[in-house]
Amino acid sequence: MRVAVTGAGGFIGSHLVDALLGRGDTVLALDIGRRLPSNLAEAATRPGFTYARCDVTRESSVRRAFTGPPDAVVHAAATVGVEAYLRTPMETIESSVIGTRTVLRATMAPGVRFLYLSSSEVFGRNPAVPWSETSDRVLGDPSLHRWSYSTSKGLCEHLVNAAHAEHGVPTVIARPFNVYGGRQRPAFVVPITIQRVLNGLPPVIYGDGRQTRCFTFVGDLVDGLLRCLDRDAAVGESFNLGNPKERTIVEAIQRILEACGSSLAPTHEDPHATFGAGFDEIPRRVPEVAKAARLLGWTPTTELPEGLASTVAWARAHPEWVRIRRRRSKPASATPP
Repeated sequence: MRVAVTGAGGFIGSHLVDALLGRGDTVLALDIGRRLPSNLAEAATRPGFTYARCDVTRESSVRRAFTGPPDAVVHAAATVGVEAYLRTPMETIESSVIGTRTVLRATMAPGVRFLYLSSSEVFGRNPAVPWSETSDRVLGDPSLHRWSYSTSKGLCEHLVNAAHAEHGVPTVIARPFNVYGGRQRPAFVVPITIQRVLNGLPPVIYGDGRQTRCFTFVGDLVDGLLRCLDRDAAVGESFNLGNPKERTIVEAIQRILEACGSSLAPTHEDPHATFGAGFDEIPRRVPEVAKAARLLGWTPTTELPEGLASTVAWARAHPEWVRIRRRRSKPASATPP
């Protein structure tokens, strides 16, 4: 296939690009940078790869980037991270909603599959876990910036579903759950903890650490995304793509310490002191993945110790990732989206 990927220079996007090239697809990688993103350096050496600068919020930029209709579009571009949507909620909303609308309009054509990367954040703080694809969205006060990302992703899902219902676009929606792995920006619990520990700094736990998450290795997610592109049964559907095994943040931090071979003791901080009064915690985030198993034949296969070992090995092989980010970053929320 000829596949266009927006946000291709990001963590998930770059891993997907590698997988597409690895199976012989032709890839048009789109990202906002004028220069080739470092995550795509290896992909750029392989046959079938093309890179184009693209601002997904500008229709003229999107149309210039496309040299012809692809067989599929994967829209992964978005502003992500708790710090980002607490600090810049307008940019978070605009890049998500305007970007999705623009890419949809520019690429709608018969037979062109549109795969949208949503988020587990769409479910908000619904206490009735595990969440199925049709579980209710339960959000907090709109005056809290905490919910800007969730709201924008939910609205984008409406846009994608409307394109399928009104125009027959073969759409698919994927909702990743707490993905981790090499190349991830150190602003989420797994990468920021690995980065700190490899620098001899204690990991940080926000709150008491009893909040839970389900961590999904990026290789498992990419396998699910490929199936979303390939399976006819996926068209018009939404899928939770996550590892359903629930872990407390305390347990996850301990697993990361073990993977790093460290005996550092974690410190606890008040998230409201770090992120302000607008921060709102989600106690549990657990996916129901029976639908993905039934329609895609997909289940996650990477256990947390195995995935963490791979991620730590990648970090040790890329000391520049540790050094550069250490100067710029402060600890990010230990319970990321």
